[in-house]
Amino acid sequence: KAARVREEIVALGTTSEHTVVIGDGANDIPMMAAAGVSIAYRAKPVVREHATHALDYSGLDGVLNLFL
Repeated sequence: KAARVREEIVALGTTSEHTVVIGDGANDIPMMAAAGVSIAYRAKPVVREHATHALDYSGLDGVLNLFL
């Protein structure tokens, strides 16, 4: 997943600082490190520790509230 995020950053001509990823498992931690903003969605504590933000009680639409 991390490699794909990096590929998409290049393909879109953007930067990691302008990239948002959402993950819930430990396998998403490397992907979160590749993005400027990472969101742990109903994730285990170890994942929340690596995320910029965590959503535990809302749906995925709660991500929008971080940017409005």
